[in-house]
Amino acid sequence: MVHGPRWLAVLAASLTMLTLAACSTAPTDPALAQAQKSGDLPPLVPLRRFVANIDYVDGHSLSPDGKKLLWVQTVGTDVGLAVRASDAPLGGPGTRTFATGTLARPFISGPTYSWLPDGRYISYIKDFTGDENTQLFVLDSDAPDAKPWAVTPWPGVRSAYVARGEPGSARFYFSTNRRDRSSMDLFEADAATRTVREVARSEPDSRVVSWFIGTDRQLAGRTRQLGSEDGSDLAVEIRAADGSWQRLRTVKPFDFFALHRIDPKGGRLWAMTNMGRDKAALVEIDLASGRERVLAEDADVDLDYAQYPPAEGAPYGYAKEPGLPRFEYLDAALAGEVAKAVQTARERDWIDADPVLTRPQSVSEDSRRMVLRTVGGEESVEMLLDRDTRQLTRLTPPRKPEPGLFSPTEPFAFKTSDGLTVHGYVVRPRGVKGPAPLVVDIHGGPWARDSWQTAGFTNTQMLANRGYAVLKVNYRGSTGYGRAFMLAGAHEYNGRIQRDIAEAVQWAIDQGIGDPQRIAVLGGSFGGFSVLAQLIQKPHDYRCGIDMVGVANWPRVIENWPPFWRNRHYFAMTFGDVAKPDERAEMLANSPISNIDRITVPLLVIHGGNDVRVLRQDSDDVVAELRRLGRPVQYMTFPDEGHSVRKWRNRLALWREVEDTLATCLGGRSNGFDYYELMPRQMR
Repeated sequence: MVHGPRWLAVLAASLTMLTLAACSTAPTDPALAQAQKSGDLPPLVPLRRFVANIDYVDGHSLSPDGKKLLWVQTVGTDVGLAVRASDAPLGGPGTRTFATGTLARPFISGPTYSWLPDGRYISYIKDFTGDENTQLFVLDSDAPDAKPWAVTPWPGVRSAYVARGEPGSARFYFSTNRRDRSSMDLFEADAATRTVREVARSEPDSRVVSWFIGTDRQLAGRTRQLGSEDGSDLAVEIRAADGSWQRLRTVKPFDFFALHRIDPKGGRLWAMTNMGRDKAALVEIDLASGRERVLAEDADVDLDYAQYPPAEGAPYGYAKEPGLPRFEYLDAALAGEVAKAVQTARERDWIDADPVLTRPQSVSEDSRRMVLRTVGGEESVEMLLDRDTRQLTRLTPPRKPEPGLFSPTEPFAFKTSDGLTVHGYVVRPRGVKGPAPLVVDIHGGPWARDSWQTAGFTNTQMLANRGYAVLKVNYRGSTGYGRAFMLAGAHEYNGRIQRDIAEAVQWAIDQGIGDPQRIAVLGGSFGGFSVLAQLIQKPHDYRCGIDMVGVANWPRVIENWPPFWRNRHYFAMTFGDVAKPDERAEMLANSPISNIDRITVPLLVIHGGNDVRVLRQDSDDVVAELRRLGRPVQYMTFPDEGHSVRKWRNRLALWREVEDTLATCLGGRSNGFDYYELMPRQMR
């Protein structure tokens, strides 16, 4: 997200020089060339629109009192936060902006930004170098020029936001592994006084995995590991009035129990769990008796998450994704209000005729104001609903692509050769008659999943706009489809998982979606490993591969364990026990580095220099060996990134290389040099 007036003169002076360099590349694939000749292909969208939108405004969050809005937008030439009164117009003179630079990934550190209870201070989290040692900052929304408070200014230390403190205060809870890199202690910070106090410590004999704050804004629960080895049982414990800990549940190694909310006064707890069942369900537990009541479940998929009123009370809805995502309301009155808001938005032509889902995204403490996020086929729109006046205000500026530019994401399912049902998503390029060049985009994990996406400004739509069909498959071992489906990937990382991917490709060929002579594989992390595995096993005539932070040496990954990981048993279940010589030998034999000589097609390798999950050495070894063998290989490294490429300048460079690589090997279109590439990269 970039742009700024000071760059306009520089860019304008360069336009003449860049005119020839910026010319797009016409497709060479026969189907695409014919579609272009007949005028059926949509216009090429500049790459910067997918990675550096100057009009990006998203992620609106209400202050607890409902009087202010906080969101992410471009500030200067980088990412930043912005604040305004919730009743003020978007982009009005009352908007204050804060240059933060790229924020941390939310799944490793809690919410990346959050209002504190007083509605004045804001916390946000940075991961400066991509090494996942995140740092917490607090800024004063009333003082845009003031220097943020560095709450955890410790290099090499991982900190995470946990919860808000007392209503009306400037306090919040966070956890950090400063004392012991393998454990997280709990602290409370006060932004008004800039002080920090320790709340609870993870002692060696307690081995606390996570802390939980109750609806009374006090420490209410914890999860701790009962043994010193990964894979030991976990104890879910509730804090009694006298400060002692009482065990609520004992969770077995491959069971799942995620605390959502503890209400000490009401004597209830809500959680998502698969204990005693195959699919994760939403449950309510009586704290006194331990009795459990199922609030929601699905026969085909795990429930994804639930949403709650801010202060207290039961969940008002939950999400699941059997194909298209769905949000189901448990609060019938709220469901009716949301339905009326959607009707109003449709009448105003803010959203598609049939939005896929609409859910509350942020709610004021009294629940009378809420930000609704409605997701349609081509756009996600955020709206502010005042439940008392019924006033509805659009928050997201119009970014809907012109009709016919992008393609819908279509769910699919097929039966594998051993009878397992596997799901995925496919996006077909506009204007192409018959099979198109195919990009197989393989997700990481393997304990993750691909999800449906709106047809907006995403990397997938960029590939489709260049003329490629894009295939995403949730192979066995993926999450979201129940315990049995995930465990079906055990010891199959180089076997049936790779066959699932290959059979999904065959499904796309049989459906007339993909051209069997023009296929590329792309993926990151475990997906990068799968790229290498597919090129080694050669189940199809792949033309090239793009390996992003991919595993090449399984024993090395497990022997260089991040100190904050507690899931070695999942790795042992899926890949083997590196401490056992025979299993270690098998893991090395199944590692791409042991079979790298079988890769003969062009390969693009991408890695961050600070990756703590898959060391850059894996990619260094792959590239060195392929170069020694005289094989075609390109290598991109980013010294200021980690396990994912987050900074927009780096992402622009990355996807420009991907765009040109695929144009060369599959014959799709390239938009050519993007003048945003002139912007200097900065380490922030």
